[in-house]
Amino acid sequence: MPIPPDPIEPDLKSQWLLDPAVTFLNHGSFGAVPRVVFDQHTEWRRRIEAEPVEMLYRRAPELRNHVKRAIGQTFGMREEDFGLVTNATEGVNAVLQSISLKPGDELLTTTHVYNAVRQAMRFVAGRADASVREIDLPTPLKSAEQIERLVLEGLSSATKLLVIDHVTSPTALIFPVKRITAACAARGIDVLVDGAHAPAMLPLDVSAIGAAYYAGNLHKWVCAPKGSAFLWVRPDLQPAVHPLIISHYLGQGFAAEFAWQGTRDFGAWLAVPSALHFFDRLGWDRVRYYNHALAVWTQNMLCDRWGVEPLTARDGKLLGSMCTVPLPAPLDGISGDEAMVLQRRLYEDERIEVPIMHWAGRAHVRPCCQVYNVAAEYEKLAETIERVAGA
Repeated sequence: MPIPPDPIEPDLKSQWLLDPAVTFLNHGSFGAVPRVVFDQHTEWRRRIEAEPVEMLYRRAPELRNHVKRAIGQTFGMREEDFGLVTNATEGVNAVLQSISLKPGDELLTTTHVYNAVRQAMRFVAGRADASVREIDLPTPLKSAEQIERLVLEGLSSATKLLVIDHVTSPTALIFPVKRITAACAARGIDVLVDGAHAPAMLPLDVSAIGAAYYAGNLHKWVCAPKGSAFLWVRPDLQPAVHPLIISHYLGQGFAAEFAWQGTRDFGAWLAVPSALHFFDRLGWDRVRYYNHALAVWTQNMLCDRWGVEPLTARDGKLLGSMCTVPLPAPLDGISGDEAMVLQRRLYEDERIEVPIMHWAGRAHVRPCCQVYNVAAEYEKLAETIERVAGA
């Protein structure tokens, strides 16, 4: 088995506020901000509270445009083509609740969909007497070509919109969204990409993907404050898409409507450039290479130790910065409720924070690899799971 990668810098974890007593292997759930980003966020909040009207009313357009310019340049978006939202799920909901559905229409996704998105699809379809269908993509999935083929075979004449993950949440797999989008466009089907995990985990040029809609988080792998995300919409579709909160600028254009939805804490958005600068210094490609190499090594190490098969090929071509691995027997057969108990037990008894996922009738662990993590932490996870399984 290949050796794990060497850290980019020694003791990078000290640049975060994470509790040193906790083995934190769950960056993918909510992210974690570096100290410098936390301090910048705190300073913006202080400045807002020192003069709320000046900051939220008079200076807001200038400040927001500066933030959008930095985000757009990093992720391949024109400023007028995306709006700031609090998380990717909000962006997905804004699209779903803006599109026009009629009885018989179908919203299509896969069995790897994030459950919050699944619920939003069910809610919107139910109001219009439309339907939701999930394409079964059973693991192991060996290649991008296999995923593309299975998805395209699942399209139907009733499909109004395909909702597809860029990086899946329960299974940690990269889907070939650009190729899927192009094939759907040839069939006259729009695609909404849930890019919750993609920004910073993957090299990302949003507009080049060619989707109708793209929602991405900035609080996860970009390490910006919680409550920072974006929704990009193809220009020809923007007039029909509205934020979940309708406010003063209804009818004045996509960017204007998303620019103001009432009073909220703008500090998280204003601190995004500091997170971008942080990774500029470390080097985006260096970070991605390290995180990916560590995720591939972790997948193979856990599979070898536990005698289980990975959800994808061992070459790691479908992995980004995290992996999902079946738990060893007898833990693999525990229920969803028992999986939640196990995750809490690992944290409370062993001080290991890691997601335990129950997917396709089986329990899995989904260790996440951020630049502050090191190989010894995943070896500790392996040993702990083995001890619990043998208890």
